[in-house]
This record gives sequence, structure tokens and C-alpha cells, in this order.
Amino acid sequence: MEFLLLVLLGLAIPFCAIGGFAIAVQQRRRVDVLEQRLAQLEADLGRPSFVPAAVREPIVPPWVQAARDAAAPPPGATAPVPEPVSQPSEPAAEPFGQPPSPPPLVPSIPEPAAPRPGLEETLGTQWAVWVGGLALALGGLFLVRYSIEQGFFGPAARVAAGAFFALALVAGGEWLRRRAPAGEGTEAGFVPIPAMVTAAGTSTAFATAYAAYALYDMLPPAAAFLLLGAISLVTLFASALHGPALAALGLVAALGSPLLVSSAKPQLWPLVLYLGFVVLSAYAVARLRLWRWLAVAGAAGALLWAVVMIFSFGADHALARHVHVGLQALLVAVFLVADPHRRTRDGEATLDPLASLVLAGFAAIAALAATDDWTGQPLAAGLMVVLLLGLGLRFPAVAPAAGWSAALSLAVLAVWPVAREALAEPLTIIPDDLNPMQRPQAVTTFLTVAAGFGLLAFAANLWRAVQGRALPLPLAAWHVGAAVLAPLAILTLSYLRVAQFDRSLPFALVAGALGLAFSAAAGQLRRRDIDGLDGVRLATGATAAGAVAALALGLTFALDKGMLTVAFALSALGTAWVAERSGLPILRSVVGALGLIVAARLAYDPTIVGGDPGRTPILNWLLWGYGVPAACFLAAARLLERSGRDRVVRFVESLGLAFAAFFVTFEIRHALQGGDPFAETSSHLEMGLLATAGLVFSLVMVRSDAAKPDPVYKTASLIFGLLGLLVAGFGLALAQNPLLTGEPILGGAIFNSLIPAYLLPALVAAALALVARRTRPPVFVQAAALLAGALQFLYTVLAIRRVFQGPLVDLDLVTGQGEQWAYSLALLAIGILLLAIGLVWNLRRARLISAAYILLAVAKVFLVDLASLEGVMRALSFIGLGLVLMGIGLAYQKLLARSAPVVPPDAPAPAP
Repeated sequence: MEFLLLVLLGLAIPFCAIGGFAIAVQQRRRVDVLEQRLAQLEADLGRPSFVPAAVREPIVPPWVQAARDAAAPPPGATAPVPEPVSQPSEPAAEPFGQPPSPPPLVPSIPEPAAPRPGLEETLGTQWAVWVGGLALALGGLFLVRYSIEQGFFGPAARVAAGAFFALALVAGGEWLRRRAPAGEGTEAGFVPIPAMVTAAGTSTAFATAYAAYALYDMLPPAAAFLLLGAISLVTLFASALHGPALAALGLVAALGSPLLVSSAKPQLWPLVLYLGFVVLSAYAVARLRLWRWLAVAGAAGALLWAVVMIFSFGADHALARHVHVGLQALLVAVFLVADPHRRTRDGEATLDPLASLVLAGFAAIAALAATDDWTGQPLAAGLMVVLLLGLGLRFPAVAPAAGWSAALSLAVLAVWPVAREALAEPLTIIPDDLNPMQRPQAVTTFLTVAAGFGLLAFAANLWRAVQGRALPLPLAAWHVGAAVLAPLAILTLSYLRVAQFDRSLPFALVAGALGLAFSAAAGQLRRRDIDGLDGVRLATGATAAGAVAALALGLTFALDKGMLTVAFALSALGTAWVAERSGLPILRSVVGALGLIVAARLAYDPTIVGGDPGRTPILNWLLWGYGVPAACFLAAARLLERSGRDRVVRFVESLGLAFAAFFVTFEIRHALQGGDPFAETSSHLEMGLLATAGLVFSLVMVRSDAAKPDPVYKTASLIFGLLGLLVAGFGLALAQNPLLTGEPILGGAIFNSLIPAYLLPALVAAALALVARRTRPPVFVQAAALLAGALQFLYTVLAIRRVFQGPLVDLDLVTGQGEQWAYSLALLAIGILLLAIGLVWNLRRARLISAAYILLAVAKVFLVDLASLEGVMRALSFIGLGLVLMGIGLAYQKLLARSAPVVPPDAPAPAP
């Protein structure tokens, strides 16, 4: 008996604590309200303009009123008339019989902002309640655990005690809710105490039911499952009275209950029905209390359970998985999309990001479930595609659902086991009860489904974009993008899965038909664009660009070595043309997006044309793979530039320059490597032509920047110049120098491969230094000039050695006296030529380079020729050097004398 009293006392302590705490909080709140009212009343009485609501005359103290009565004249007497005083600032007297003018209004003093709760208020109104609720819930669990450890009661008594404690907490929470005055505990920052007590009770009930199942085997799995679900649902519905915290607890408990119950033979269908009922209840409570977060949380829980079903259950449960995904998608369509947006018109629509994100999640789950090896997979995927497309068409706030529908179509086609089914034909794709006719072949069914997805996306989305005349442009863009991009992507994916990127004339014909459909749609939309609607104009431009893209795809499918890169480049050109004609700014972004795709492809693998591009120079597949994209992007930049030069124009133009550089580079290698542009070998002729190409590109960019300054031209000139310098410095001087490699020089003694390999890039580098003097940094100009001098020097040495040694000019060969003397003579001749050029055109840099050559000739004569030459050769070297130096001195003397000022004979001598 005493122990029972102690137990009852222990159970009563939490209720006493809760009741005392609730009374204390209520009394504290009332005192705070009274203090605020008293402070407000004192502040109002101290204001001059305060007038109580029930009194229309000002309040006058008694002593003031007595003085006024004494000074007033007796009844019937005439008051003296005071002399008028000129006071222009005083207001005019009111006419007789009119009420006096009201005093000027005093601006009302704004009420002071409510002070933020301090540490005491936070601890008392929030943390105490949360910790108290947690303590109550844990107290019930610890009480059961203690009874188990001590062995006081049997399993039935322990479960009964836990159930009794849970019911007591729930009853206490309801009692506190009904006893609390209206509005109490709803202030900002206050945690509702009745809700926390009820939450503790439901948690205890949940733990008790689970203990009865898992610890004592008092309940079979089915009964435990139903009991746990019932407790969770009761908690969820009780939240309609107790607030959102209890709703969150109930939803988490309801979604987590199936994880607590195990079975030797798990069945998925009961779980599907249970989750449908739980999420439907969450939607109902969310609709009743307008808690949208609860609806979104329910949808998220359904998505998580779908992932668990896909990875935890085998193929024999595929139908149940698809039913779960479809049922939950329908609930989302009704409660998150149709109910809140059923009266939203096109002109008032704004994007609903939450609903769109949830629909994207269901599209992703449906794509993941598409990997099921189930004959009804196309039907399930098709229904989900139609559902998402229908939501996007009917409710403009979730227009992205049209894009999710197209993405789901692509995902289904991407994972469709076409190759395996083709080997195992005949194999049905549609269930027998839905397909009583003869079974189609697997590939035929795949292509039929792909054609249906593409046609549905094209027709439905284009119709919605045209009919929604008041639809905002960002929402209309989703439909236009799905109408154009989905058929193109589906056609490309089908070509990949069936033809494996080989040449296919049927796919080329389909692409041509799609291009004709886009062209017809663009023509019709062009004639309907009479009101200048943004949606119609966007659809016009997009379908025209789609026609160009379809044509490019057809060429790619029909011709050997076709590449999607070329298709995207052609579509970018077509889109730029349409953007320039229609004036739609958004199409400029489309061109930029296509350029990004091509740039990513180029960065991933610069060798766009793999394999054998053909043996014909220039007219080979390199022209198709690199030359056509270069021309397309450069032309697109010129078209877009007519309406302004922005980042898109600069990016597209840069991409065109990159493709042009790749085209020239690979064509040079193709011509010199026997038709293999990706060979690992090289030669001095190839290096020279590559250096010349880089320097020519840099020269063109410098001239373009001088005519029209732009960051693209400036950056491109520096990049191409640096590439030319690196190729020449490391390729021509070191890696492929015939003096070091022993590579034979092609051609005759005079006209040979040294001219295009060394002399041509030297001349281009000299021209680059000359042109870049006023538009590029001095370092750039000096580097180009030094490169020109170095290449010309190498050409001179190699050309002389070729004359004396033949095709092989490596350093191991013996150098004769005639060759040594020829080097000296060449250095002097080049120095004299550069000096003459510098003097005639007044080029100081040329005169300095000539001085370097002459000094080099002097050093060679005195250091090399003096030791190696003999007889007449040595004499001729010194005689030639002396004559040249004397001639240079004479030329400089005449130049200085000619430039000196002329002084008259009778002019006075200048002062020292």
C-alpha cells in the first residue's frame, strides 16, 4: 500500500509542477500587463494634448476654476472692451456663433518598441517548457526501465503503467489547454505548455506500444504496426488543437513507425497503403490549419520512403513501388498544386518554388524507379510524364513541371534496355492485359515511345506558350524550352541508343522532318505575332533556332564522322540570326548557353574528330569538325554585335577564335603527318608553321584591337603571341632544331624547308613588333623583336650550313673555311641591311639590332676566324670587316652632319 502511494505521489509530482508553473506564468503575465497599462496611463496624463475618450472638455484643477469664477463679471454687466493691439501673428477671431477652432494637432508619439526578451524571459518561457516536456517523456521511459531492472512488475503491469502514464499526460495536456484563457501562450517566443505535455504523453504511448511488441512479444507485427500508426495519427490530428510542434512530432512518428516493426516476410502493399493514409492525414491537417510546411514535410517523407523501397525490395515488388510513387504524386498534385493555385490566372501567376521542387523530386524518383525490370515500366513512366506535363500546362505557378516531364522522358529512354531486349526478341514491353494485340519488337516499341514523348512535349508546350497570352515571360520560357529542347534531345538520345552514333539515313530523315515542323511552327507564330507578346516572340525565335538545330542534327546523322558539336554550333548561328531579327534579349542567352556546351565539349576532348579524318588536305573532316564551328561562332558574334557588344558576344567570338586556332593547328599537322593530325611525331617545318600561325593570329588581333579596342582582341593577341613565342623558342631552337636532331632539310640548297620554318615566322614576328608598338606593352614589343632577330639568325646559320653541308646539317659535321667565312660575311650583310632600313625609315630598334649583328660579326672575326681561317680567307675576313666598319662610321657622320642645325657665317659665337 505504501509503495502504491509512493508511485501515485511520483506520478502526481509532474502534474503539480506543471500546474504550479502554469499558474506562475499566468500571474507573471497579468502583472506585466498591468504594469504596462499603468505606465502608458501615466505617460498619457503627462502629455499636453491628452484628451480622455469620455471627456470632451479639458480637465481644469479646482483652484484654477475658483480663480476664474472670481475674475468673471457679474451677470448682466458689460465687459470692458480692450484696445486693439496689432498682432499679425495671432489668428483672426472666430465669427459669433461658430465653435472655436480646434487646437493644432500634436503629432502622436510612436509607441516604444517592445523590448526583446532577456535571458530570464527566454529561460522561463521557452527553455523551461522544452526541457520540461523532454523530461516528462524521458521520465515515462525511465519509469518503465526502472521497473524492468528491479523486477517489480510483470510485463503486462509494466506496459499498463506506461499506458496509464501516457494517458495521464495526454489528459493533463488537454485539461491545461481548456483551462488556459483565450490567446494565452500564443505570444511570440512562447512555447505552448499544453502542447508539450500532450507531446510527452504521445511519445510515452509510442514507446510503450513499441516495448510491448519488441521486448515482450505481447503484440504480433501486424497489430503493433496498426497500433503505432494509430498513435501517430492521433498525435497528428491532435496537433490541430495543440499547434505545429505536435504536428511535426506526429508526422515523424508516423513515418518512422514502419522502421520499428520487423517481419520475416515483409509485405510492401500494406506499407504503401499505410503511407498513403499517413501523408493524406498530414495534408488534411495542413489544409485545415494552413500549415504548408507540414504538407511539404509529408511529401518529403513519401519521397524518402520511395528511395527506401527502390533499394530495399526486389523486382517482384516493382508494381507496389510504382503505385506508391504515383499515389503520392497525385496527393501532391491535389494538395500542393491544385488546391492553392486553382484560381490563379496567367497574368497573376508567379513561380511556386516549393511545389516545383517537390515535383522535381517525384520526377527524379520516377526516373530512379525506371530501372525496374518490369513489363509495365513504360506505362508507369508515361503516366508520370503525362501527370507532370498536365500540372505544368494547367497551373502556371508550376510551369517547371513541364521541364521535369521532358527530363523524365529522357531519363526513361536513357535507361531503357534496348540492346538487351533486341537480343531477346520478341519481348513485350506493355503488360498482356493492356496489350492484347501482337507483341511489337523491342526496338520498335522503344522508338514508338520516344516519338510519343517528343511529339507530346512539342505540341502541348508550344500550344500552352501560344495560348497563355498573359503568361509572364519566365514561366512561358519553361514551356518554350521544353517544346524545342525535348524533341531535339529525345531524337539525339534515340540515335545514340539505336544507331550508336553510326551513319543513319532514317534518323537523318526524322531530323529533317522535325526541322520542317519547327520551321512551319515558326512561320505560323511569325504571322500571329501582331500584339508583340513576349511569349509568342520567344516561341517564334526558339522554333526557328530549333529548325536550324534539327537541320544540323540531320547532317550529323547522314554524314560520316558527324558530331553534335557541329550541330550545336549551327544552332547557335541560327539562334543568333533569329535573335537579331526578332530583338529578343533572351535568345542571346540561348546562344551563350550553346556556346558553353560546345566549350565544355572542347575542353573535355579537343580532338573532336577522332579516327581517320581523310587524306585530302584542307577538304577533310577537320574542316567540318573545327572550321564550321569557327565560322558559325564568328558569324554569330557579328550578328549579335549589331545590337550591342556584351559578354555573350565576347564569349562567342572567343570561342570562334579558339576553334579557328584548332582548325589551323590540326590542318597543319594533318598535311605534314600524312593525314594523322594526332600523331606524336613532329618536325622543324611543322614547328615553324605552327609558330607562324600563332604569330599571324596575334598580328590580326593587334590590328583588330587598334581599329576597335576590345578585351577579347587584347587578350587573344597576348595569348597567341605567347604561344608563338613558346613554339619558336622550344620547338625551333631546341626540340626540332636540325643542328641538334639530325633531321634532314627538305628541298634544294636555296629554296627549302628552312624558309617556311624559320624565315617566315621571323618576318611575321618583325611585323608584329612593328604593328604593336603603340597598342601593346613594351615587353610584348621587345619580345616580338627579339624573336624575329633570333629566328632570322637561326635561318641564316642553317641556310649557310645547308649550302655547304647538304640536307644533313647536324653539329657533328666538320665546318670548312668557306663556311666559316660565309658566316662572317652573312652577319655583316644582315647588319648593313638592318642599318640601312633603320636609317631610311628612322627605326631605332632596327639600328640597334643591326649593331648587335655587327658586334657579333666583329667577335666572330677576332675570336673564331683569327684562329680557324688561314691564308686568303683570314685576310678577306678582316678586310671585309674593316671596310664595313669604315662604311658604317661614314654613314653615321653624314647622318649627324645632315641633322645638325645650319649656323650663318655672321652669327655670333654662342656663349660658353
